[in-house]
Amino acid sequence: MPEQPPLDSLNLPHLMLEALPMAMRALAAQIRATRHGLHSGHLPVLAALNARPMMQSELAEIMSVSGATMSNTLTALEERGWVERVRAREDRRVLRISLTEAGKAAYDETMAEMEAQLDALLAPLDDEARAALRRGLTLLNDLFANVVDFD
Repeated sequence: MPEQPPLDSLNLPHLMLEALPMAMRALAAQIRATRHGLHSGHLPVLAALNARPMMQSELAEIMSVSGATMSNTLTALEERGWVERVRAREDRRVLRISLTEAGKAAYDETMAEMEAQLDALLAPLDDEARAALRRGLTLLNDLFANVVDFD
């Protein structure tokens, strides 16, 4: 097994490429274990729709998936009663997607469960480590907010 360089010698992009996928895999497993058993791809769609209703094509673009993939995701969410698709009166080809009350509740409950799970994960961190993590995550969030916009 090749020797790993010390963390101090790794550049930031390398650290991000290691840490972010690992964090996403862990979060995906935790999302599946919540009461509503969401697929990890469903939560970002619910989050986007929680911000505002959107057109199906807009959701596909934001999520960087094909129209067919988004259609399948929305069908799964619609079968659970969490989203509704409504054809626009002015153009019947346009589908507007919005959260139902049940979808909003599922999103809010899943987020609360995830926050509780993450809080337990962070419990061993002292105040200094929590502050450092908060600063780093805020920077990361701000950085990516300029690339991906839900509004």
